[in-house]
Amino acid sequence: MQQVSAPKNLSIKVPDYTDSTISIAAGKHYDRGWLHTFLYGKHYREAWSTPVQVKVLDIGTAKGGLKPLQMGGSRQTINMRMVNPNGVEYVLRSVDKEPASALSERLQKSYLANIVRDATSATHPYAALTIPRMAEALDIYHTDPELVFVPHDPRLGPYADSIGGTLALLERRPDGDQSDNPKMGNVNEVVSTRSALTERLTDNDSHFDARYYLRARLLDMLLGDWSRHEDNWRWAAFEQEKSAYTFKAIPRDRDNVYYKLADATIPWLFMRLQLKPHFQTFRKDLKNLEKLNKSGRNLDKLILAELELSDWLEVADSVQQALTDDVLEEAIKAMPDTIYKLTGAEILAKLKSRRGQLQDAARRYFTILSKEVQLVGTDKHELFEIHVVSPDQLQARAYKITKDGKVKDLLYERTVNAATTKEVKIYGLSGDDKFELKGDVKPKIKISIWGGAGEDEYYTVNDSSNLGKRVHIVDSRYRNSYKVNKYISVDIDNTPRADVFNAEGWLLRYYLD
Repeated sequence: MQQVSAPKNLSIKVPDYTDSTISIAAGKHYDRGWLHTFLYGKHYREAWSTPVQVKVLDIGTAKGGLKPLQMGGSRQTINMRMVNPNGVEYVLRSVDKEPASALSERLQKSYLANIVRDATSATHPYAALTIPRMAEALDIYHTDPELVFVPHDPRLGPYADSIGGTLALLERRPDGDQSDNPKMGNVNEVVSTRSALTERLTDNDSHFDARYYLRARLLDMLLGDWSRHEDNWRWAAFEQEKSAYTFKAIPRDRDNVYYKLADATIPWLFMRLQLKPHFQTFRKDLKNLEKLNKSGRNLDKLILAELELSDWLEVADSVQQALTDDVLEEAIKAMPDTIYKLTGAEILAKLKSRRGQLQDAARRYFTILSKEVQLVGTDKHELFEIHVVSPDQLQARAYKITKDGKVKDLLYERTVNAATTKEVKIYGLSGDDKFELKGDVKPKIKISIWGGAGEDEYYTVNDSSNLGKRVHIVDSRYRNSYKVNKYISVDIDNTPRADVFNAEGWLLRYYLD
């Protein structure tokens, strides 16, 4: 992944790279012959192999002076953390990747490894530079990467061999205290997805800002970013009363936007075989939303569950209005000039086309998520009201309650319709929860309830005899109360699955590093 090899006799003299630049290509090795290109795709090979003028990083002066801390990141990316004299951390991330490192040692020496490495040319080397302008227009928190060349600098110490000679993106690390950084909300603490989820699932005073997250997710869809798993997010934690938090999304790691894979025979066959169905080529048409959003599905189902279709359409409209032609053009022009001339017009045309489809995309993805709605409690005490309004409509509300059962704040509510929803799943997790069922008609929507740990109470109100077998309750016998009529299905399970038992068990379903 190094663009420049280390000199044989590396000087120990402290260099001065002030105002130094270098003309360099992100990946000359992706420039292949016509036969290889015909078989494996043109991708963004020309962008990878075209030299660009880049600032040389002087760690002695950049950001007030940077001191290397440690290497990190995934196996595919060279990643180095650094800190300035004020304790602000930055990270260098290599532009080029090494996806074959995920293979076994034996396979890393095979022809397959060469093909896997070559697939990096399907990514755009400078795509991350185009995101900040769009994020600013949408008022979404973001990193602000800067393209730099990392020289073989003796001040890198033991890391010089690993990252020296590399084209990289330098950005402020989205972690910890960001009170001086408006691009991350001037918040006192930025936390990982694990920390945010743990807080949300253990304390019903904390929550995710769902509409804010939806804005970020619609931008993902516009960009064709198919890699939005949990570790690709950080969260601005705004403290409310009594150590409760509101979490606002900070997207990171934009390695797979504007992806271009299926432009030749072998990549086309790869996609047809559905080996990696979420690897989606960036086209003018915004389609295949279920596959495109596969890696973000778990977070989407939890955070967006409280939003109605009207919320989705309102947010989509605001995103469309904010991303004007001028904003999109300014964003794409953040690429190096030579690369903009090669790829800018094509990407810009696709962005404008996809922007026009965001309302329809929001409606379609809402429908996909709504087929099975998951409403998740916490390890504190909640009251869940499930009201069958009509055979086609169901309304669910969750309230915070005290230890003695007094109802306090409404946490969220959701109305679903049988036209889009086949099943509503409610998970109480831990805590002493109450589940109130009411309605006198049989619902077309299946209602499944897992009480989880704690002493839970289930009861019907009014004439609920007609709810029938569409309501299914699963909980243990121990210290739980079942005051429901005989028509409601109750499954006594004294050994429930870990992921429906409490917050810690629920976390098992997420991809977390």
